[in-house]
Amino acid sequence: MTLIGGLHLACGVVALAVGATIFLIRKGTTAHVRLGWIYVATMFALNGTGLCVYRLTGGWNLFHILAVVSLAMVAGGVFQALNRVGRPNWLWRHYHYMAWSYVGLLTASSNEAFVRIPTLKQLTADTSGLPALICSAAIVAVSGIVIVGKQKSVLESAAATYI
Repeated sequence: MTLIGGLHLACGVVALAVGATIFLIRKGTTAHVRLGWIYVATMFALNGTGLCVYRLTGGWNLFHILAVVSLAMVAGGVFQALNRVGRPNWLWRHYHYMAWSYVGLLTASSNEAFVRIPTLKQLTADTSGLPALICSAAIVAVSGIVIVGKQKSVLESAAATYI
C-alpha cells in the first residue's frame, strides 16, 4: 500500500466512525460541532487523497467524479453552517448536505469492499458488478428513508439549540 493509499484508508475509517457518532448524538452541541470539524477534515483529506489514486484504471474515472461531488457536498454543508445568519433554511440545507455526504461515504465504502475483499470481488466479477450495485442502491434507499424520517425531529431539536 502506498503512503497516499494508507492515508486514504485511515481518513476513511475515521470519517466513518466520526460520522456515525455525529448521527447518534444530539445536534447543535459542542460535541457535534467538534466532531463535525473532524468529519470535515477527514472527508477533505479522504477525497483529496482519493483524487490521487489511479491504480484501478490508470486515470480519472467515475470514482474521481464522485470524490469531487463529495467534496462539494461537505463544502456546501460547512458553508451553510458558517453563513447561517439571515438564511432561514440553512439548517435544513446543512442537515441534508452533511447527511448525504455520509451516505456517499457509506456507499463508497461498500463499493471499496467489493473491490478489495476477495470473496466479494469474485462475486462481483461473476455477476458483472450487480451485487455491488444492489448494495449501493440499498444503502441509498435505506439512508433516504432514515434521513427524511428523522428530519423533523433532528431539525427541531437542533433549531432549539442554535436559536
